[in-house]
Amino acid sequence: MKKIFYSLLIIIFSFSCSVEVEESDEYGTGEGSPTSPVVIAIGTTHSGKVAKWDYSYYSFTTSSTGAGTYELAFTSLAISDSWSSSKSIGIEAYTVQGSPNTSSVDTMESLIADGTAYFGYKNVNANTTYYIRIYGYGKGTYTLALSKGGSEGSVVNPVELTLGTAHAGTVEGYESYYLHGNSFYKFTTSDADNYTLTMTNSDSLDCYLYSNSNFSSSSLVNGCTESANLSGTFNGSSGTGLSASTTYYLEIE
Repeated sequence: MKKIFYSLLIIIFSFSCSVEVEESDEYGTGEGSPTSPVVIAIGTTHSGKVAKWDYSYYSFTTSSTGAGTYELAFTSLAISDSWSSSKSIGIEAYTVQGSPNTSSVDTMESLIADGTAYFGYKNVNANTTYYIRIYGYGKGTYTLALSKGGSEGSVVNPVELTLGTAHAGTVEGYESYYLHGNSFYKFTTSDADNYTLTMTNSDSLDCYLYSNSNFSSSSLVNGCTESANLSGTFNGSSGTGLSASTTYYLEIE
């Protein structure tokens, strides 16, 4: 009896190994992990892969002046999936290393074919590490490139403007309900007075002025309406001008 039992155990173990090898080949393998993501250098390309029904993990770090939007472009995207018609990948970005929770995740639009995904409809901050995870609805391979987008500044790191000095600014425009371009600035008044914003822009833009660094207080804009060649006079919430020696926060949309 012992010999028979022993022989059966070997046969079962051998069969289990062969099944696992087949599954690994079918689903593919990803790269990176929540605690050890693959580091992507801004301005370079990376040949990546993702396993079916699993994640691959990446990270990138912005420079000391790198606040703004970032563009994650995918080329040569190939998905093999024999069980599902959803030949796509899901992209999420988050700010907490490890297993991201709901509050730290921004879900990106899925890529059904070659195309571009935009990281940063909420502008990212300077000198900060961000994390990206890609989910494979099928076994996937791709080439990705991370580059600086068209909007500048962020709520935490607004671009500082100098009174009387022109600034060559940029803001990225999107044709999506989820994504719209915003650039963030700040300036400090000298005297208590009205201050005028003058812009030369061919596309229609809008602006908002705030009195706190969270860009969340009531707008202080008077006469700044959506248009090309945008201009507006800021005379404060009471109409008597902005306060002296005070920092104000400007958002261009």
